[in-house]
Amino acid sequence: MDSIAIFTTALEYEEKIRDLYLSAVATVDDDRGKNIFKALADDEQSHVDFLHYSLEQLRTENLIDQKRLETTIPDTDLINEKIEKMKAQIPSQMLGDIKTVLNRALKLEKETSAFYHDAIQKTEGPIKDIFTKFYDIEQRHVDVVQIELDHAMHNGVWFDFMEANLEVE
Repeated sequence: MDSIAIFTTALEYEEKIRDLYLSAVATVDDDRGKNIFKALADDEQSHVDFLHYSLEQLRTENLIDQKRLETTIPDTDLINEKIEKMKAQIPSQMLGDIKTVLNRALKLEKETSAFYHDAIQKTEGPIKDIFTKFYDIEQRHVDVVQIELDHAMHNGVWFDFMEANLEVE
């Protein structure tokens, strides 16, 4: 698969997930939920912008400045450090259809991550480095969405860990 085709497909994935997050901002009634979806939409928009830039560069100069690909979503280690603070800030009753949006977002984020994982296998050099960075960023998105979904489901799981110990001590 040539680089332009891979970048074009990546653009389709990024636009789809960005649009989902933007629609969630409009439909979710919880302010904290709106803020999370807005941050994710903004991050996805930066990916869309980078991919448009990359396609133009590939067509004209065949050189892409990888430093332009950034994310505002923290890495998993930082998320883990802030879990306790985040728990206190999340309302016990999430409003709107947030669970449906989060389930759909998780599915799309995982599909996008899988696409980038596949793209890594099919590319080399600087293009492979770009898709490796995209994969890492998308994994952060998966983590954030999973954290929010776990809490919204009130299933006792928080970021793949049980919140409460049900064992008799």
